[in-house]
Amino acid sequence: HFNNSITDQFNDLIGTVSSMRNSHTRSIRTAVAIFLAKMRLSLSNRLLAILFHIDNKRNISHIISQVRIALMKDFVPVHLGLHHIDRVTAINQHQTAIATILHTTKPQQLCVVADSTYLFIQKSSDNKFQRRSYSMHKHRHLVKPMILTTTDGYILCVMDPFLSDYKNNDASIFKHCVYNNEQDILNWLHDDDVLILDRGFRDTVRAMKQFGFQVAMPSFLNGRKQFSLEEANLNRCITKVRWIVESGRAYA
Repeated sequence: HFNNSITDQFNDLIGTVSSMRNSHTRSIRTAVAIFLAKMRLSLSNRLLAILFHIDNKRNISHIISQVRIALMKDFVPVHLGLHHIDRVTAINQHQTAIATILHTTKPQQLCVVADSTYLFIQKSSDNKFQRRSYSMHKHRHLVKPMILTTTDGYILCVMDPFLSDYKNNDASIFKHCVYNNEQDILNWLHDDDVLILDRGFRDTVRAMKQFGFQVAMPSFLNGRKQFSLEEANLNRCITKVRWIVESGRAYA
């Protein structure tokens, strides 16, 4: 069943690159397979040429470039970025009933869960990039994409990624995305849409409210020994909905 699923997904991907054509050096299937092997395994062009029976390793570079251009033209606008799905579809098909009950007060209010994740990378030979991509928290070189999901785990978009130095915590990354209207986020989201965030976004709350969004974030103890009953229950309501972004990152 797993192999059949992978084959079906591969066939679906091939079906999306409508701007590509078979050539005398390779078929569309072979071209996409070369591109995926390069992305997944980081094999040299010479080795890819041997594996896929391509005469010249320079042809591999040309094939990879062709696939990249075709994916950017045919695949990305339909499947990636905020505008691959409209707001109404996100609400009707990807917003859980419990999120609607717990966090919305009006019809057609969208709940969006935001969080950053990380991708480990190799140590760069560029000294400045090397320093700015080193995470003191993870003690490794990495970059940090910002992920927005619906409350059923459907990934709406992944923004940038960002460098992992002290300047780029969750709050500063998210504020950058909103202030710079990344992927037209200010037009895609509407007033009173609910942003479900963790405590790492605390420095964004005032700014997000100024943009007209509602913010659901767990409370802080602020020196107290325990939360009030109301605060504890509210925190549970947020966690009940927010866990999905952690689950989604684990499977990404």
